[in-house]
Amino acid sequence: MALRKLNNSGIYNPYSLGWDTKIDFPNTRQLDEYGNRIYNRYPARSIFLVPRSIIFHKKELSVQPLNILDPFMGSGTTAVEASLQGCNIFGIEMDPFARVISEVSIYRFSRQSIQKLQGILKKIYKNWNNHSPDLRLYPSLNNIEYWFDTSIFSDLLKLKSIIYSMDLNDKQLKFFQIVFADCIKPSSKMERQSTKPYISSKYEKVVKPVLESFQYSFDKHIQALSQYIDIDSSRRYPKINWVGSDATNFNSLINVIDLAITSPPYLNAFDYTQLVKVESAWLGSMDDERMKELRKSQVGHEQRINNEVNESVTSIFQDYYSTFILSGEAISIETGKKTDYEKFAKSSLAYFNDLYNNLLCVYRALKPNGEYHIIVGDNVIKGIEIPTHKIIADIATSIGFNWFGYYFYPIKDHRTSIPRNGNGGKIRYEYVISFRK
Repeated sequence: MALRKLNNSGIYNPYSLGWDTKIDFPNTRQLDEYGNRIYNRYPARSIFLVPRSIIFHKKELSVQPLNILDPFMGSGTTAVEASLQGCNIFGIEMDPFARVISEVSIYRFSRQSIQKLQGILKKIYKNWNNHSPDLRLYPSLNNIEYWFDTSIFSDLLKLKSIIYSMDLNDKQLKFFQIVFADCIKPSSKMERQSTKPYISSKYEKVVKPVLESFQYSFDKHIQALSQYIDIDSSRRYPKINWVGSDATNFNSLINVIDLAITSPPYLNAFDYTQLVKVESAWLGSMDDERMKELRKSQVGHEQRINNEVNESVTSIFQDYYSTFILSGEAISIETGKKTDYEKFAKSSLAYFNDLYNNLLCVYRALKPNGEYHIIVGDNVIKGIEIPTHKIIADIATSIGFNWFGYYFYPIKDHRTSIPRNGNGGKIRYEYVISFRK
């Protein structure tokens, strides 16, 4: 079903779709709406048309504003759509940089407020020649200088110093933090199209001057947030009610949430803390020690393989676990070299155990008949197909959820492609699996 045959605003009715329906969405790089363009380099951003349509059709049945939860908030795709439709927003996110992105993504700036931001920009330029870098704001990340030319690094530190020296309110400061973060990669030696910090040894990158990159980033973000000006002014100012930082362990919400929508990290996917570590370090939200701690908190991270695993998760994943072990043994016999796939089996099991704990927490948080919609891709690891969406659904039903909906769409913007030497990684489809308490 092609999107062009659906509602012109991008809204379709997910509740009317048949089981295993394929939706044809446009390429996400062509989508230019509201906060979805705020720091759009953030990895693995889900398509906003999914939460938009789910919220729209649930809201039609409710007199009161819906309470919407995203337990893997990321850069705030669900929060933006919830804010546009006047809902109460609840979020969980481990990455402090992503929290700032999601908050800025739903900010409402009036024309007068935008004029003030433009005035602040002029003051930054005015102070440029008379301001020295403040060494107290030096990023706390080992070898961060590696990613920059010396003059560029100095200019970035000067720019950050000017921004932090100004008398800005919290809203203004976070806006300029994101604008600043967005100009870092174009001004660095890092490849622009790479989602991870990477310097090409084959192609020399043309580095963009800091102020030129900063101006471009400022204009882009002002344009994105200016779209909110035309929204009904009677809608109250949206905010995110942060519930915590661990999507696998939160208990403060009991029978509160009407609707949960999320896109959890992919199985065997990127190390998210590594992907934006340079930008996070510049904002002061990441250093070497904090990065180590955050990595341990990532769903399915290899350091979580020794966590206690729920018996039902072990039972549901047992056949796939055995397949990993047998595949490793078969390759060992074929090559004469020992190949042990047990670590992949354990990390996959840890991933699904983390999602079990997340599903359990969300189940408690939901009101009776509340719904949980999960957007996730299937995986191929070492040539072994893992039907991630089906395993999650089996885990959800073991908890007590009713699995009532399932459809999918091809991914046209493979920013989340993971090269694995022919052993998988490029995820072709994302599945929307829907559960009801």
